[in-house]
Amino acid sequence: MKREFVLGKIGALMGWGPEIAQQEFAWLRLMSRMKYDDYHDFLAGMRFIESLAAWLQQFPEDKRAVAYSFIRRRLVFLSLREMRHLVGLFYHDTVEPRLMEEAARLCGIPRYRVWTDPDASQLYWRLLRKSLFVELSDGARADVFRRLNEGRISNEQVVTAPRINKQKWDDMLDDLRKHLVLCQS
Repeated sequence: MKREFVLGKIGALMGWGPEIAQQEFAWLRLMSRMKYDDYHDFLAGMRFIESLAAWLQQFPEDKRAVAYSFIRRRLVFLSLREMRHLVGLFYHDTVEPRLMEEAARLCGIPRYRVWTDPDASQLYWRLLRKSLFVELSDGARADVFRRLNEGRISNEQVVTAPRINKQKWDDMLDDLRKHLVLCQS
Protein backbone atom coordinates (compact mmCIF):
# COMPACT_ATOMS: atom_id res chain seq x y z
CA MET A 1 0.00 0.00 0.00
CA LYS A 2 2.81 2.40 0.90
CA ARG A 3 4.48 1.70 -2.44
CA GLU A 4 1.31 2.58 -4.37
CA PHE A 5 1.03 5.82 -2.42
CA VAL A 6 4.64 6.72 -3.24
CA LEU A 7 4.15 5.78 -6.88
CA GLY A 8 1.18 8.16 -6.95
CA LYS A 9 3.40 10.82 -5.43
CA ILE A 10 6.05 10.27 -8.14
CA GLY A 11 3.34 10.45 -10.80
CA ALA A 12 2.13 13.76 -9.37
CA LEU A 13 5.72 15.11 -9.07
CA MET A 14 6.38 14.22 -12.69
CA GLY A 15 2.99 15.42 -13.95
CA TRP A 16 2.26 12.09 -15.67
CA GLY A 17 -1.11 11.29 -17.11
CA PRO A 18 -2.70 7.88 -16.40
CA GLU A 19 -1.23 6.12 -19.46
CA ILE A 20 2.37 7.26 -18.91
CA ALA A 21 2.05 6.69 -15.15
CA GLN A 22 0.92 3.10 -15.75
CA GLN A 23 3.93 2.38 -18.01
CA GLU A 24 6.42 4.04 -15.69
CA PHE A 25 4.96 2.43 -12.56
CA ALA A 26 5.33 -1.00 -14.18
CA TRP A 27 9.01 -0.29 -14.87
CA LEU A 28 9.59 1.17 -11.40
CA ARG A 29 7.97 -1.83 -9.69
CA LEU A 30 10.01 -4.27 -11.78
CA MET A 31 13.34 -2.52 -11.24
CA SER A 32 12.63 -2.02 -7.58
CA ARG A 33 11.85 -5.68 -7.07
CA MET A 34 14.53 -7.13 -9.33
CA LYS A 35 17.48 -4.87 -8.57
CA TYR A 36 17.39 -1.72 -6.53
CA ASP A 37 15.75 -3.00 -3.35
CA ASP A 38 18.47 -5.66 -3.20
CA TYR A 39 21.02 -2.99 -2.23
CA HIS A 40 21.79 -3.71 1.43
CA ASP A 41 24.40 -1.04 2.04
CA PHE A 42 21.70 1.60 2.10
CA LEU A 43 19.58 2.87 4.98
CA ALA A 44 17.74 0.03 6.67
CA GLY A 45 14.16 -0.22 5.47
CA MET A 46 14.65 2.37 2.73
CA ARG A 47 13.44 1.29 -0.68
CA PHE A 48 14.18 2.54 -4.16
CA ILE A 49 10.79 4.01 -4.96
CA GLU A 50 10.70 6.02 -1.72
CA SER A 51 14.26 7.20 -2.29
CA LEU A 52 13.48 8.19 -5.87
CA ALA A 53 10.46 10.24 -4.78
CA ALA A 54 12.52 12.07 -2.17
CA TRP A 55 15.37 12.63 -4.63
CA LEU A 56 13.09 13.99 -7.38
CA GLN A 57 11.60 16.58 -5.00
CA GLN A 58 14.88 18.49 -4.86
CA PHE A 59 14.59 19.51 -8.52
CA PRO A 60 12.45 22.34 -9.89
CA GLU A 61 9.45 21.04 -11.84
CA ASP A 62 11.03 21.87 -15.19
CA LYS A 63 14.16 19.79 -14.37
CA ARG A 64 12.49 16.66 -12.95
CA ALA A 65 11.97 15.02 -16.33
CA VAL A 66 15.71 15.24 -17.06
CA ALA A 67 16.57 13.84 -13.63
CA TYR A 68 14.09 10.98 -13.99
CA SER A 69 15.32 10.26 -17.53
CA PHE A 70 18.86 9.95 -16.18
CA ILE A 71 17.73 7.34 -13.65
CA ARG A 72 15.54 5.56 -16.18
CA ARG A 73 17.98 5.46 -19.08
CA ARG A 74 21.53 6.01 -17.81
CA LEU A 75 21.89 4.69 -14.27
CA VAL A 76 23.77 1.42 -14.09
CA PHE A 77 23.02 -0.46 -10.91
CA LEU A 78 24.83 -3.61 -9.86
CA SER A 79 23.07 -5.82 -7.38
CA LEU A 80 25.01 -7.62 -4.66
CA ARG A 81 24.90 -10.80 -6.73
CA GLU A 82 26.27 -8.99 -9.79
CA MET A 83 28.94 -7.23 -7.75
CA ARG A 84 30.06 -10.54 -6.23
CA HIS A 85 30.29 -12.00 -9.74
CA LEU A 86 32.39 -9.05 -10.94
CA VAL A 87 34.70 -9.35 -7.94
CA GLY A 88 35.01 -13.06 -8.71
CA LEU A 89 36.07 -12.30 -12.27
CA PHE A 90 38.68 -9.73 -11.29
CA TYR A 91 41.49 -12.16 -10.44
CA HIS A 92 41.02 -14.42 -13.47
CA ASP A 93 40.30 -11.69 -16.01
CA THR A 94 42.66 -8.95 -14.83
CA VAL A 95 45.33 -10.06 -12.38
CA GLU A 96 46.29 -13.47 -13.74
CA PRO A 97 46.73 -12.42 -17.41
CA ARG A 98 48.90 -9.44 -16.45
CA LEU A 99 51.11 -11.50 -14.17
CA MET A 100 51.42 -14.25 -16.77
CA GLU A 101 52.34 -11.68 -19.41
CA GLU A 102 55.01 -10.22 -17.15
CA ALA A 103 56.43 -13.64 -16.20
CA ALA A 104 56.53 -14.64 -19.88
CA ARG A 105 58.22 -11.36 -20.85
CA LEU A 106 60.87 -11.67 -18.13
CA CYS A 107 61.58 -15.30 -19.06
CA GLY A 108 61.53 -14.63 -22.81
CA ILE A 109 58.84 -17.20 -23.57
CA PRO A 110 55.29 -17.05 -24.99
CA ARG A 111 52.58 -16.51 -22.39
CA TYR A 112 50.96 -19.91 -23.00
CA ARG A 113 54.18 -21.63 -21.80
CA VAL A 114 54.28 -19.99 -18.36
CA TRP A 115 52.67 -22.97 -16.58
CA THR A 116 54.92 -25.53 -18.29
CA ASP A 117 58.17 -23.67 -17.62
CA PRO A 118 59.29 -24.17 -13.98
CA ASP A 119 61.19 -20.86 -13.83
CA ALA A 120 58.30 -18.90 -15.35
CA SER A 121 55.65 -20.47 -13.12
CA GLN A 122 57.79 -19.82 -10.03
CA LEU A 123 58.25 -16.22 -11.19
CA TYR A 124 54.48 -15.90 -11.66
CA TRP A 125 53.89 -16.93 -8.03
CA ARG A 126 56.59 -14.56 -6.79
CA LEU A 127 55.02 -11.68 -8.75
CA LEU A 128 51.61 -12.57 -7.35
CA ARG A 129 52.98 -12.64 -3.80
CA LYS A 130 54.52 -9.21 -4.35
CA SER A 131 51.17 -7.80 -5.50
CA LEU A 132 49.16 -5.63 -3.15
CA PHE A 133 45.40 -5.16 -3.54
CA VAL A 134 44.10 -1.90 -2.07
CA GLU A 135 40.39 -1.34 -1.44
CA LEU A 136 39.71 2.27 -2.41
CA SER A 137 36.09 2.37 -1.23
CA ASP A 138 33.92 0.41 1.16
CA GLY A 139 31.93 -0.84 -1.82
CA ALA A 140 34.97 -2.56 -3.35
CA ARG A 141 34.16 -5.87 -1.64
CA ALA A 142 37.72 -6.71 -0.62
CA ASP A 143 36.29 -9.23 1.84
CA VAL A 144 34.68 -11.14 -1.04
CA PHE A 145 37.87 -10.85 -3.12
CA ARG A 146 39.90 -12.22 -0.23
CA ARG A 147 37.56 -15.19 0.32
CA LEU A 148 37.24 -16.05 -3.37
CA ASN A 149 41.03 -16.12 -3.74
CA GLU A 150 41.91 -17.95 -0.55
CA GLY A 151 45.03 -20.02 -1.18
CA ARG A 152 46.20 -17.70 -3.96
CA ILE A 153 46.67 -14.49 -2.03
CA SER A 154 47.34 -13.92 1.64
CA ASN A 155 45.36 -11.65 3.92
CA GLU A 156 48.37 -9.34 4.15
CA GLN A 157 48.12 -8.63 0.42
CA VAL A 158 44.65 -7.09 0.76
CA VAL A 159 44.55 -3.64 2.30
CA THR A 160 41.12 -2.32 3.23
CA ALA A 161 42.10 1.31 3.71
CA PRO A 162 43.86 3.55 1.20
CA ARG A 163 45.69 5.40 4.01
CA ILE A 164 47.94 3.16 6.03
CA ASN A 165 50.22 4.19 8.85
CA LYS A 166 53.96 3.53 8.63
CA GLN A 167 53.85 0.70 11.18
CA LYS A 168 51.34 -1.23 9.05
CA TRP A 169 53.44 -0.72 5.90
CA ASP A 170 56.53 -1.94 7.77
CA ASP A 171 54.66 -5.00 9.07
CA MET A 172 53.44 -5.85 5.57
CA LEU A 173 56.93 -5.44 4.12
CA ASP A 174 58.46 -7.66 6.85
CA ASP A 175 55.83 -10.32 6.17
CA LEU A 176 56.55 -10.20 2.42
CA ARG A 177 60.32 -10.48 2.99
CA LYS A 178 59.88 -13.48 5.31
CA HIS A 179 57.61 -15.19 2.81
CA LEU A 180 60.00 -14.62 -0.09
CA VAL A 181 62.96 -15.94 1.95
CA LEU A 182 60.96 -19.10 2.79
CA CYS A 183 60.09 -19.58 -0.88
CA GLN A 184 63.77 -19.43 -1.87
CA SER A 185 64.77 -22.10 0.65
